Amino acid sequence: MIFNLDSGAPEFEGAKYEPSDDPYFYRQNDPTCWTSFIEEPDNKEKKNGIMLFSELKEAYVGVIEHPRNPTVACYSLAGTRIILKKEHGLNEEEIELALDQLKSCDLGPHTPCFLDSTALEG
Repeated sequence: MIFNLDSGAPEFEGAKYEPSDDPYFYRQNDPTCWTSFIEEPDNKEKKNGIMLFSELKEAYVGVIEHPRNPTVACYSLAGTRIILKKEHGLNEEEIELALDQLKSCDLGPHTPCFLDSTALEG
């Protein structure tokens, strides 16, 4: 049997797609691409907060705000290198590996970012 999805096929609940009911919707790169999508928190209050790396508090620069994504903490790469060398005793090769792992880890939308200011040091 062939169903016309626009006519309300029963297995698709009348073809009324609601992105908030779709568990795969949030796996898209940009879930806001569906133009009728509006999401509000249950308690109607904006949830604020940033994720911080306690070991890197000396390298903390500030926050980065983005119109679609949550606010994230920003750390200096140069400051992070100093902390990894002094506090953890890493050599240059180990520092690069640790920085690569820190920059590439995905802790969700609140994952901190790192600022490379080497171009300004010259």
